[in-house]
Amino acid sequence: MTPRAVACFTFDNLGEAAEIGAGRPRRREAPRHPSLEIGLPRILELLDRAGVRGAFFVEGWNGTHEADALREIVRRGHELGMHGWLHEEWRSLDVATERSLAARATEAIERGAGVRPRGFRAPGGGRTPATPEILRALGYRYDASLGDGMRPAPLAPDLAQIPFVWPGVDGAYYLADRPAAPEVVRTRWLEALDRTAERGGLFVTVCHPFVTGVELARCDALAAVIEAALADPRVEVVTPALLAERVLAETPELRHAGAVTPPGSDG
Repeated sequence: MTPRAVACFTFDNLGEAAEIGAGRPRRREAPRHPSLEIGLPRILELLDRAGVRGAFFVEGWNGTHEADALREIVRRGHELGMHGWLHEEWRSLDVATERSLAARATEAIERGAGVRPRGFRAPGGGRTPATPEILRALGYRYDASLGDGMRPAPLAPDLAQIPFVWPGVDGAYYLADRPAAPEVVRTRWLEALDRTAERGGLFVTVCHPFVTGVELARCDALAAVIEAALADPRVEVVTPALLAERVLAETPELRHAGAVTPPGSDG
């Protein structure tokens, strides 16, 4: 049976970058940040057991201060994407600041990890009208921010949109005023996966090492969803970069066309 749906398993945020961006002082002594000490190793082991490649969207700050973690992600065969410099509220940036931060973060990740990121996800989910052209100038191939529902599509010449929606984000459940039980999240994601498999389309989870990775029951819930996707003949598990290249290959005329109007960022 030819798969009707694709599933991508993605991860955002690493280390202290977002905390520093929010004005908190940097840790100077042990222990390391829980996302690095506990969350990332657990997630990497989970993906190894499943034989699945994921995509990790990390802040550029980590390329300078946590390069060993980025190299380990790459060594395990996963994709690295850019997630701002210090997890700025991306949709609020002016063009000059956005361009500067995007270039700084991209270069830092490349120096630290040894590979240049080809995917971007805006911190907070929303990009600006200038984001597509800024990404294209830096050689990016896809944007994984909020988009036009869950429709993979060209965003600009040589730049694809691989979107997500908030119900696919672990923080929407676990960081709520009344955190959901992992069993609830597992059930909701499995139901969403089945609906996507039935009608075709895109299924994306967005997990955080400091949210899902630090709790074994939450990791188990994610593992159950990954296992279900792998076992379903209607679903193909791919990385966002692979999906982006397929989207772009299907629309070669865009290589010679003007920029496509970006889909809305409201999800």
